Amino acid sequence: MTPLLLAVSKGHLGMVHQLIAKGADVNDVNNEGNNCLHLAVKMEGFHSAVEPLSILDKYCKGLKLGKKERYSGVVVASYLAHHGANFYCKNKSGRTPLDLIEKEKFKKTLKTLFRPTPCRWCQENMATVTLQPCGDIVFCENCSSEMTFKRCPMCREYTLSKSEFAIILEVDTTKLKIDDESNVTVKEGYLILYEWFKNCNPETRTHATLSAALEEAECLEEAMECLSLDAK
Repeated sequence: MTPLLLAVSKGHLGMVHQLIAKGADVNDVNNEGNNCLHLAVKMEGFHSAVEPLSILDKYCKGLKLGKKERYSGVVVASYLAHHGANFYCKNKSGRTPLDLIEKEKFKKTLKTLFRPTPCRWCQENMATVTLQPCGDIVFCENCSSEMTFKRCPMCREYTLSKSEFAIILEVDTTKLKIDDESNVTVKEGYLILYEWFKNCNPETRTHATLSAALEEAECLEEAMECLSLDAK
């Protein structure tokens, strides 16, 4: 779990504010696919060891709440959304943070304040797929499943083609066990390689096979770049 997700889950508002100020990614998710908004809206209240953060006042006003409710979960969620967190991100159960809000008036207000971003490709469906490792949400599920792209169209960072890579190496990713949340994307990549090395035919356990799989999945260049960075 990232420091920001941990701070939100513990209700530490001051720490949340500091982490965002230092550039924490508000769209990181945990093993269940929950982002910080999934966690925030379920919190009854937040607390702060420092002076009350007056920056939350405008979010209270936007939700038509009084200052006494400044530290409520929906207010903090509104604050997080203003810093880029996505209310339309679906977790692994297919639920968005908005789905977890019980009061319909809050849900309606937040939908008005934070309208969904259309898919960059079809411009019809709502963008819900989180690209890794950058965390940008730019495509709908349909377009994401039908397209192959090497870079995020927003930040131009390389995307990871783990699914294609695993298929080519004949690794069943549903059986991978990820027991921590520090970096799910990176760990899944390592586990794919480990499962392939452990279970494949020794005669095909060669650099040539691995390179061919990376190249076919169109991520050989990115893999070599990552290895060179690790070496440094």
